[in-house]
Amino acid sequence: MNSLGIWTLVIILYQTVLCVIISWLTLDCKLSPSSSELSEVTLIKLLYLYEPETCERTYFYNYSVKISTNTYISTAIWPVKNTVAESFRFKIQIWLTLHVLWFLLALANLTQNRPCGFYVALLPFTCTGLIMLVVDVVHTVIFIRDLSKTSTEEQIFDYITTGDGYMGFVTKTYRWHVTSFHATKLPEDTSWIAVLMAYASCRGVVQWIINFWIVKDNYFEGLAAYRRLQSDKSSKRRKKSY
Repeated sequence: MNSLGIWTLVIILYQTVLCVIISWLTLDCKLSPSSSELSEVTLIKLLYLYEPETCERTYFYNYSVKISTNTYISTAIWPVKNTVAESFRFKIQIWLTLHVLWFLLALANLTQNRPCGFYVALLPFTCTGLIMLVVDVVHTVIFIRDLSKTSTEEQIFDYITTGDGYMGFVTKTYRWHVTSFHATKLPEDTSWIAVLMAYASCRGVVQWIINFWIVKDNYFEGLAAYRRLQSDKSSKRRKKSY
């Protein structure tokens, strides 16, 4: 077993474990909003991490807007169907599948030392790694595009109801439509949520770069080993022919 293969397995393993934990928390509806947490955390959950229709439970969020010096509009709203969170659950499933597959192929590549291992383990490992890198970039771009749709609470609630999504409002359920307010103060900036998700999607950039080097180094080292095995095999054949 070479050191590159061992370090590759360790690095992929901890990412896979982390992905499994996040997937379990998200897909099993463990990240439900709570009244005891910060409103910022609740917004992240309502937007991406919790799909009420799938989880079969709704959660209320107190929403207030100041429309004049002494006048506020305050009400309780709750997502009934969240297409944004639904899409995020699909992304999580893609990540989980790729991580588990990549780890298994890394394990196979580490234990395989025959010429056929180049085709059976190394090439699939490399292709899966490249797909993982591309998927990370695609998801990062998607979250960056969400910046323009999640800059305020109003935009977040409007975004949640895109497509088939809809929200409950006080005692009635209807498609959310943001009312035009002439507020006396600027709405709180919530664009950091999309930035945070984009940053996590590209694995903090550093881990993405490490994964790129893992794919590249394993491929070229495996290719060199494959060529050596083929060369040794050819040499043995020539010796037998004499």
